[in-house]
Amino acid sequence: MGLEDIRIFPVCGLFLCLSLVVFTLVSVPSSFKSMEQGRYSVTLEWMTQNIRDEVVIEPGLKFVGLGNYLIEFPGTFQAMYFISDGRGVSPAPVPELFKPVVRGAIRARSADGLEMQISVSFQWRLRPNALVDLYNILGETLYKDEFVRFAKAAVIESCSKFTADQYFTQRQAITTNMMQALQANFDKPELGLSMEIAGLQLREVDLPDDFDDEIANTQEQMQEVEVGKAERQEKIIIMEAQAQVALQKVEELLKGAKGQATRVQVQNQATIQQLMLFQRKQAEANSAILQQFVNDTVPFQRLFETMEIRALDDHAVSKMTVTL
Repeated sequence: MGLEDIRIFPVCGLFLCLSLVVFTLVSVPSSFKSMEQGRYSVTLEWMTQNIRDEVVIEPGLKFVGLGNYLIEFPGTFQAMYFISDGRGVSPAPVPELFKPVVRGAIRARSADGLEMQISVSFQWRLRPNALVDLYNILGETLYKDEFVRFAKAAVIESCSKFTADQYFTQRQAITTNMMQALQANFDKPELGLSMEIAGLQLREVDLPDDFDDEIANTQEQMQEVEVGKAERQEKIIIMEAQAQVALQKVEELLKGAKGQATRVQVQNQATIQQLMLFQRKQAEANSAILQQFVNDTVPFQRLFETMEIRALDDHAVSKMTVTL
């Protein structure tokens, strides 16, 4: 071995050490990935291009290994809109990563065959236990397009169960049915799909113009009917009030008549008693007088003579002359 060969070994060793240091300084930091709040992640291994079965749920700094990285999914409720314009679209909490899904209004048919355009919105959230299957089937970005297809199918199916006029009278029942249909379409663990659905809003229902005109006419007539009912009820209330007033007046008249009749009855009773007393006293007086002349041969002549004498005794001298 020559002198030059002996000098090469230290140089190679130094180069190898420097390479290891540089590799360590580069590989160790790149083996850690950070995940923020409100997200779920799966780990993709760069060598096999497969993901691990473990789903990362908790935020923070995670060791994923050299060359591996995290594929992030939304961990909070996200919005999906089917609307004709962009009004009322809420901004995403993390716009650069999880934008709301916005599509045009859904074209559907009612149970009676009328074509309509339905505007709805709802919130959805992925369940962590379904992320591995979701990624294996639809990948990192295609799942949203499939979600749109599932949602449209659920809304169209629900619309076909209700007639056009029910969209004006039974919106709550229609909203509940749509919610159930969406939940059924997005909760299929056997297909690797598991989501929560919340906050469904039936925003607008666009029916054919002729039907809208007829509905407006019907509502106007119904309002007229309600106005007529209100006026009739008002008249009924007025008539009932007048009837109550009349009944009170009748009761007052009856009470007055009863009082008058009682007063007349009391007066008549008093008059009758007074007359009977007077006649009794008169009869007793006449009887007493007759008792004085009962033994005379001519009692009535004797009575008349006594009456003449009594009349003379009671006559005042200043009065006119009495002829006997």
